[in-house]
Amino acid sequence: MNNRKTIFRNLLLVLLVSGGSIYLLFKDNLGDSLRALKNANLFFVLISFFVMFCYFLVDAMILTKFSKLYNKNYKYSQGLRNSLSAAFFNGVTPFSSGGQFAQVYVFNKQKIKPCESSSILLMGFIVYQTVLVAFSIVVIAFRFKAYRALYSDVFLLTLVGFLVNFFVIVGLYLGASSSKFQKFISNVVIRLLAKVKIVKNFHDTKIRFEVQLNNFRTEVKHLKKNKRLLIVASIGNVLKLVFIYSIPFFAGLALNVPLGFSQLFEFIGISSFIYMVTAFVPVPGASGGSEGIYFILFSPLLGGVLTPTTMLLWRIITYYLGLIFGGLVFAIDREING
Repeated sequence: MNNRKTIFRNLLLVLLVSGGSIYLLFKDNLGDSLRALKNANLFFVLISFFVMFCYFLVDAMILTKFSKLYNKNYKYSQGLRNSLSAAFFNGVTPFSSGGQFAQVYVFNKQKIKPCESSSILLMGFIVYQTVLVAFSIVVIAFRFKAYRALYSDVFLLTLVGFLVNFFVIVGLYLGASSSKFQKFISNVVIRLLAKVKIVKNFHDTKIRFEVQLNNFRTEVKHLKKNKRLLIVASIGNVLKLVFIYSIPFFAGLALNVPLGFSQLFEFIGISSFIYMVTAFVPVPGASGGSEGIYFILFSPLLGGVLTPTTMLLWRIITYYLGLIFGGLVFAIDREING
């Protein structure tokens, strides 16, 4: 697992970058922001936390369903502990790169072999990435003109984020279903990238790509044989996205912003844009980038005082909550540490 010094260093970086970002966003309206927090609606604060817990519960359900393909005795509580552990390591590593390694480690402690856990995680990635791209297409289709006009400064970044996710999943599906496309990527694209020094070693990269594509192809076939599981996992991932994207809306209600539930889809759409952009912020937890993009996108709706205040609540719920509970679970769970 990750070295403790590395984790500590990343946590310190997160605190410094996030703290600096929060200070810059709050400093001009600190008094008004503190009053807004003091007068927060406790009911909607609790609803906000509840919605985030629902996210973790659904994620654990999906993980448990996939795990039962290899271990019929795998328990939901094990899936929940695995999910929370992943939230911690995603939060303390750049580009959320440590979560899956942590899950393989936890799965091994839960009597699921690394080769089996890799299959579980790859199936989960396929379904999640497909749902994420489809969800983003719906948001962009309905709000393209409005968001392009309102967020002209960052709209291009959002589209780049969407297109990267889109081409990754489409490319994987094409490569898995077409040998000609696979050969084109292996022999033309990777070779070209090697010639311009983007790829260091052509042959090693080609082999890794073909192995990963074969694994992808195997798991797609696995999913096709388990259509009911595929449907459940797809619905679950839609719910996960709705839950996490709706947190700013409930944070606004918690801070007495006069919002109607007809505006929920608007908030979900804007939140999806935040995640499209910040997926490429290299700092653990996308710290700094998340706070800045949130401020830019929600300022037209919430204003200079309530935007940083709701942002603070949103960040605590969607990021620091997973760090705290995930870290505690990974540190004290007997099965993981046995």
